[in-house]
Amino acid sequence: MSKRFCPRMMLLLLVAGLRLLATEFCVAEESKVPDFYRTAASILALPPEQTTSKHPALVRGVVTQSADLGLVIQDSTAGIWIYWDGSADFVPGDDVEVEGVVETGRYAPVVKAFSVRKLGRAPLPVPREVTYKQLSAGDEECQYVSVTGTVRSVAIRNGASPRLKLWLKIDMGDGFVSASFPGEDAPAASKLIDALVKVNAAALSTKNENRQITAVTLSVPGMRNVTVLRPGPADPFAKPLTPIGRLMQYRSGTDYDHRVRVAGTATFYKPGESLILEENGKALFVATTQTSDIALGDRVEALGFPAAQDSGPVLQDAVLRGVAAGAPLAPARVRVPDICSGNLNYNLITTEGQLLRRVHEPSREVLLLQDNSAIILVELAQSATSGTLQLLKEGSMVQITGISALEVEGSWNYGLRSASAIQCKLLLRSPDDVRVMGPPSWWTTRHVLYIAAILGALVLAFLCLVVYSRVEHWRLRAIHEERERLANEIHDTLAQSFSGIGFQLQAIRKAIPHEIPRLQKQVDLACELVRHSHREARRSIEPLPPDPRERIDLLSSLEKSARKMVEGGSVEVEALRSGSPRPLSPRIADTLLRIGQESIANAVRHADPSRLQISLRWEKDVVRLAIRDNGIGFVKSGGLLGFGLRGMRKRAASINAKLEIFSQPSEGTRVEVTAPIPPGLNLATLLKSKWMYVSERVAHVETTQQSDSDSDR
Repeated sequence: MSKRFCPRMMLLLLVAGLRLLATEFCVAEESKVPDFYRTAASILALPPEQTTSKHPALVRGVVTQSADLGLVIQDSTAGIWIYWDGSADFVPGDDVEVEGVVETGRYAPVVKAFSVRKLGRAPLPVPREVTYKQLSAGDEECQYVSVTGTVRSVAIRNGASPRLKLWLKIDMGDGFVSASFPGEDAPAASKLIDALVKVNAAALSTKNENRQITAVTLSVPGMRNVTVLRPGPADPFAKPLTPIGRLMQYRSGTDYDHRVRVAGTATFYKPGESLILEENGKALFVATTQTSDIALGDRVEALGFPAAQDSGPVLQDAVLRGVAAGAPLAPARVRVPDICSGNLNYNLITTEGQLLRRVHEPSREVLLLQDNSAIILVELAQSATSGTLQLLKEGSMVQITGISALEVEGSWNYGLRSASAIQCKLLLRSPDDVRVMGPPSWWTTRHVLYIAAILGALVLAFLCLVVYSRVEHWRLRAIHEERERLANEIHDTLAQSFSGIGFQLQAIRKAIPHEIPRLQKQVDLACELVRHSHREARRSIEPLPPDPRERIDLLSSLEKSARKMVEGGSVEVEALRSGSPRPLSPRIADTLLRIGQESIANAVRHADPSRLQISLRWEKDVVRLAIRDNGIGFVKSGGLLGFGLRGMRKRAASINAKLEIFSQPSEGTRVEVTAPIPPGLNLATLLKSKWMYVSERVAHVETTQQSDSDSDR
């Protein structure tokens, strides 16, 4: 048994090996890239990733269409697009050989030609009859096909090339397809409206940037590719007239598959796009590609196919015929809430309201109109003259004349609230449809917001003043308490010392003989200086500044103080004033007075001068106080930080003043203080000054009463 088994096993293994070798050979042959792709079908079968390698192609076929950017040729396997700049040299029926490379194309694979050689003439391929469903799938791209349908409209497209200038819309029963023709075929094509035709052409399509089909088209070389199966009516306008209000009503004899004839007065017309007719209070939107000389108010007949919309039927693919000229139709006067009722769709109306907002968009002008609580959108397609609407002021009362239009989302069934949304708007025909009835009221939302903001700012400022005044009051109270403590200390120490010194000086004065009057005078002067120093010490620690209403004559006070200090001596005192004097606040005047007194005292005590000059100069925004002596002077150094000078600097800093000291040995000393003068009163400073005056006045009265009672004790 084993001897029989071995030959059989060897035979089976041999057969299996041969089959494996054959399979691998076939796969290798199938995966091997040919030197040239020679058929259209083999190129169209390539996956997208293989079309980017630019494989060479050598294809022979018959031209089925010569377009602007290339040719459509078809061989025995399929049709394919050929990119070729010299397409104008070829016509349908030319037998050509194309050499080039395979590329991805905008939708299906294509061939970019290096050369196209004409071999002769050949019969066109037999077209394959297709349906709209087959065309919309995209598999018929560049194939030579035959479609049958009814011509719905004929239009000339401005801006298109001569080969694509004429377009026919064909109803294939299950969809619409557009067919392009040369512009020279327009007269013959205009007779095909409502005719049943068969068209042989190359199937093409329009695509988006993602290489997706957006519309199906046919590229037709000319009228020779069209066969009329049933001609259209000799006189399309021989159909009986259907009243606009009866369109698609019960037993009106109209349906979506047959054209109807309507008539009315033109209230809106955009040549080559749309027309609105109105008759007996009913209006109809008519879509048309026809360009006619129609003016608003003309009597016009339209012949077209009814189409359903949620807001009512419209007429599509219509042809127009002017009947008679007429005056523009008078618009119906309605209120804004009535526009969305549903029975004024596409009617010419006029309404009034307040202009809430005007918005300029790239393609239109938009107005928002309000009538009581109802708001409606008003729209004007952008044009060269629409800029006049920009002169409208928001808040104006305006009268708007235009076409009412409803936009319904969802099914709108009579008597049922089934529509998910109903939007109404007015379509302006020109800027002249807007007329200003009255200027805007001053009490606009913007102005009210401005007033509210100003009032809010004033209230906030007042609150800040109140808070600031309270803080200032607390600060003054703390100062008052501290000064009261110091006053008590001085009363117990320094004041008693002054009193003792004065008592001793009085005793010395009594002991001086009458024969020495000069010595008596010097002692009297010393007594007066003690009393003056006592008063100044008490004044410097008063709980509050002096009465704000009391104006300090700064220069006179300083001159008087200087003369008292040098009385009986040989020092000459000079006071100078320049500029235009202005009143100073008590705080600034008192601070300058203290700094001036300290400077004079320093000069008298340390400089041994023979001449002392006090000058006060008024400038635009500052006042300058200068104390100059011709004494011994000194060298400025780090030791210039005595108690008196530190106090002078702190006082100057408290009023934002600048203190400068100039001195040289044997050349005297000059102390100069430059203090800014606050600007004139405004509302804020006036309120603040009045508030501070009341606060300080009350505190000053209380402190004065307290001081009087203390002095009595």
